[in-house]
Amino acid sequence: MITTNDKQFNMFPSHVGLRKYILYYNIVFPENDTFMAQYTLIPNACGTLTLAFDGTAVIAELWGASLTPVLLGMEPNSYHVLLLIQLSPYGLYQITRQSQAEFADKRLSLADIDYELFYSLHQAFVMSKTATDLANVCEEVLYRRMEKHVISDALLLASTVISDSHGQVQVKEVARQSGYSERQLNRLFLAQIGMNIKDFARLTRFNYVLKHIQTSPCFFAALSQQAGYFDQAHFDKDFKAISGVSPQAYLKTMSDFYYDGTEIYDTISSKGD
Repeated sequence: MITTNDKQFNMFPSHVGLRKYILYYNIVFPENDTFMAQYTLIPNACGTLTLAFDGTAVIAELWGASLTPVLLGMEPNSYHVLLLIQLSPYGLYQITRQSQAEFADKRLSLADIDYELFYSLHQAFVMSKTATDLANVCEEVLYRRMEKHVISDALLLASTVISDSHGQVQVKEVARQSGYSERQLNRLFLAQIGMNIKDFARLTRFNYVLKHIQTSPCFFAALSQQAGYFDQAHFDKDFKAISGVSPQAYLKTMSDFYYDGTEIYDTISSKGD
């Protein structure tokens, strides 16, 4: 387990079988000033399950894969505790087995989508005495739900090709390696991730860029070339189209944005194994 500070915990799934589908659990105990008015979630092609306790009720939501920035603002400051279950791009389909195109860029009541899952996670939230207990009980619920593999092997292969190339691959090459036509593969991506191949690759490349901005001194001309952009003007335009701000503005206001930094969770377990 990582403890970022006294008010936040990040944990990695302990079940090896879940690590393809769940990136990590983030548990936050917000204070009045934890989240600022400008706080924005950066699109990352991943879905999220959220549970929050506001002092009266447990609020459970399903957030579909994000293609555009989401202004969260100070909303979470009103919660006593907030659990974010950050899923992989195809994790939400593995849980719900419903078309992800219906969920993309939406915040929905989990009870309306899947009451059985809502009830199980709600009970976990109510019964758990510690943050670690909460993550572990939720994990058992999700493990039972995701034990049977339902993700298309072709989609897994295609998403790996895109991730390994940091989004710098042509759609036709992804289709060739998967053994599917572009049309067939796009249907799979829309159903199981919530966006087409091109958008998924674009967000993969964008998040590759964010990782470098976040972790090392930044020279945008070199970074744009490294990320496979035609030139820095193309890089600047695409960055702003996805994030809503220029790379230069992002660098100055990074604290206003949520960056998940999933690469740091590779050796962390909620049970310490």
